[in-house]
Formats: sequence, C-alpha cells, structure tokens
Amino acid sequence: MTEWWRRLRGAFLILVFLSVFLYIFSLNFRPPERMDVLQRIVVESLAPVIEYVKNSTGFVEHIVKEYIWLRQINHENEALKERVVALEQKLADYQEASIENLRLRRLLDFKSTIHAETIAAQVVLHDLTGWFQTLIVDKGFQNQVAQDMAVVNDEGVVGRILDVSDRYARVLLITDTGSSVDAIVQRNRVRGVLSGKDANGCVLKYVRSNLDVQVGDLIISSGKDGVFPKGLRLGVVQGIFKDPVDLFQKIEVKPLVRLSALEELLIIKRDINMPQEMTEE
Repeated sequence: MTEWWRRLRGAFLILVFLSVFLYIFSLNFRPPERMDVLQRIVVESLAPVIEYVKNSTGFVEHIVKEYIWLRQINHENEALKERVVALEQKLADYQEASIENLRLRRLLDFKSTIHAETIAAQVVLHDLTGWFQTLIVDKGFQNQVAQDMAVVNDEGVVGRILDVSDRYARVLLITDTGSSVDAIVQRNRVRGVLSGKDANGCVLKYVRSNLDVQVGDLIISSGKDGVFPKGLRLGVVQGIFKDPVDLFQKIEVKPLVRLSALEELLIIKRDINMPQEMTEE
C-alpha cells in the first residue's frame, strides 16, 4: 500500500512540476518584468494545490506507516505471549517434576525400612465423590499382586487390595466402612479394631470404657490380622466419647495418609513384621 501511494504521488507531482517548469522556463526567454496576469493566476493557483497534495500524500503515507508499524507490533506481542505461555508451561513442568521427585524419594526411603518385598504402583483412578472409598492402581496379576495385600505409602497405611485384574487392582481404603485393621494404641498397647467411618475418618472399635485412650494418641497396626505388618502408622485419636451405659468407648481417628492426594503407593507382597523402629512415632 505504501509503494502504491508513493508511485501515485510521484507521478502527480512530476506532472504538475513539469507543467509549471515548462511554463516558467518559457518565461526566461522574455524580458524580465513583473508577472503578467496569466503568470500570477498560474502561480497563485498551482502553488497551494501542489502544497496541499504534498501534505496530503505525506499524511496518508504517515497513516500507512503507522498502520504497518502497529500490525508489526501486534505480531510481535502475539509471539511474545506465546513464548511466555511456553515458558510458564516449562516452569510448571519443572515444578511438577521436582515435587514428584520429592514424593518418590520419600517413598523410596520408606521402602528401605520395610523388611518385605514391595511393588510400586501409581494411582490411575480415584473416586472423588465419596460414594466409594476405593481407588485403582496400575498393577495386577501380571505384577504378582494378590487380594488382601497391604497398601501403604511413606505417611502410613492406605488400605488393602480388594480385587485384581491382569494389569490393575482395586484398593479398599481404610476409611471405607468395610475396612478393618487390627490396631493398638502405641503409647500403652491398648488394642482395638480400626474401621472406616467416612471419607474423613475412622473409628477405633471394641475398646472398653475403662481403658486409657487420649486425644493425640498414635494408632498403629498390631500385625495380628494377617494382612497388615506390625507397626504401620494408621492415624491419630482426635475424639473420645464415653457413654456410662455402653461397654465400649467411641474413639474417632484421623488417618495420617492424605487419601485424597494419593499418587504413588507401595503394595506389600509378604506379611513380615517390620523392625521395631517402625513403631516409633
């Protein structure tokens, strides 16, 4: 567009100037005297037109240049935005990789404390509605996973294997009402059965009202149910309710594992007691 305006302006100016030049040049062959009427009319008429055309074409050229410059700036801005988005995505990927490395490192450190063969698994499906306290992991019969194997992570007990397919397995979380773990209070070895209550907690059942249990007590697995090795961390007592007419006290327990945020797990293949340090808080 700029080139077109330049050519148009150039052709017009050349035509006008050529006409004026030829007229004025012809005057050189006349004796010098004041401009006659025709000369004055030509000069006075054409000079403003020439100036106006010059100014107009200059203004149009300026507008065209501004338009082209703005389009170029817009393209550059779009390219910069795309680059920023790409860099932000790379940063997010790096941060995610760093967080994942930390999780895996903790899980690996925890695995070294277990005197049993384990299978590392990834969570592929987690029910977030709360209707089913289960999740699906990416290990199955092909990986020697079997029913009722204990499932843990570095925070404590997650649950047990409920059923298995060739490449996947379903885990029953300890918060499910169908879950039960033979458990003890670490502080004084008071024994009970930890059962699921809802998505947010469990209850420790069959603890007599006259036995000493306190808020903040750590509950661990007793190892006497044939599923969970001894000393695995289960949860912390967060509420105790005693009824004078009830033989057992109601004990609410908050699981130590953040069940809603699970990503990597360990499946314990063999039921072997854990070392004594595992029972330490």
